[in-house]
Amino acid sequence: MYSIQALWTAAQRKLPLTVVVINNAGYGAMRSFSQVMQVRNVPGLELPGIDFVQVAQGLGCDAVRVRKSSELAPALKRGLAHDGVSLVEVMVDSAVPVLYAQKG
Repeated sequence: MYSIQALWTAAQRKLPLTVVVINNAGYGAMRSFSQVMQVRNVPGLELPGIDFVQVAQGLGCDAVRVRKSSELAPALKRGLAHDGVSLVEVMVDSAVPVLYAQKG
């Protein structure tokens, strides 16, 4: 969500670009960082229900969603073969392990 609007610019310029969005329904890295820092109730880390395929299509891009690992290779092949901008949304579990550790 930091710069999704760049898809529109890329589509307008007809760039040969494939974007992969790892969708964990939130800011997983920030969620993990807040756990390490022991900060509770951080607003805006959960982002359920965003349909990146529809967002990308609305911005003029080809887009596909991947729900199973077996779908990933064909989706990437499709994206890379597309003449223009494509997006591959990869759905992953929203449970995030601790990515950062505090040094003791």
